[in-house]
Amino acid sequence: AVLSVLSLFWCVWGTWNYSYAGSSSEQLPTADSTPFPEQLRIVFLNRPFLYVIGIYLCSWLGVQVTAATIPYFVVNWMGQPESVFTQVALAVQGTALIMLFVWEAVSRRVGKKAVYFMGMVFWIVAQAGLLFLQPSQIGLMYGLAVMAGLGISVAYLIPWSMMPDVIDLDELQTGKRREGIFYGFMVLLQKIGLAIGLFLVGRALDVSGFQESVAGQPLPVQPDSALLAIRIAIGPLPTVCLLAGLILAYFYPITQSVHAEILLKLAERRQQQD
Repeated sequence: AVLSVLSLFWCVWGTWNYSYAGSSSEQLPTADSTPFPEQLRIVFLNRPFLYVIGIYLCSWLGVQVTAATIPYFVVNWMGQPESVFTQVALAVQGTALIMLFVWEAVSRRVGKKAVYFMGMVFWIVAQAGLLFLQPSQIGLMYGLAVMAGLGISVAYLIPWSMMPDVIDLDELQTGKRREGIFYGFMVLLQKIGLAIGLFLVGRALDVSGFQESVAGQPLPVQPDSALLAIRIAIGPLPTVCLLAGLILAYFYPITQSVHAEILLKLAERRQQQD
């Protein structure tokens, strides 16, 4: 709760000066009178935006499928108590949090696409490695968790950092800024990814004959089919999603140089309007 409240104050403090910059005599922008269906049509005709939402959906599916499966993987396949799952989750998320700052600095030097590729390589290796992990390899499990965190941080950072590039391009093409539509759809996509991930994992466990545990009772012995489903859900399934995201990122058209050119044209247009 404390962290949530502090993050809200941090957002307000970081954007306050931008919201109130300029003299009080400046004319506020008028509301966009374009009909909502037409706005959606313009958004979906923005090809780079389609790449971004594809990259984000693939990355987020990888995150959600892994998050939904890893408790079963740690307890039922690795044979560890539930407390170990908490430690593994901390290793993943702690690494991801720290690497956010590292990847952000690296992206300023080499570009967002390059950083996405770097992070995905770590993550794909980690996810593929989980398929072959044996119950006795506890230390390697933590190592793969840290490696996955390196890639998950990129999934948190890069798709969202691509959004301003897309919005700038849309402004250059239409003369209007539609942040609300773009970001609103991204949040909706996040919810869709969560729902799909939970459905896929739940369905796979159900079909494979997974036995639910009962409180106060020993853990049931899972059939081989359920254990195989858990390993596939934590290994190959997220890996396929991440590989699809890599392909989309390769074709993403807004590079550092392209975005710099977009910003230059926008600056020239604003100078002409002034």
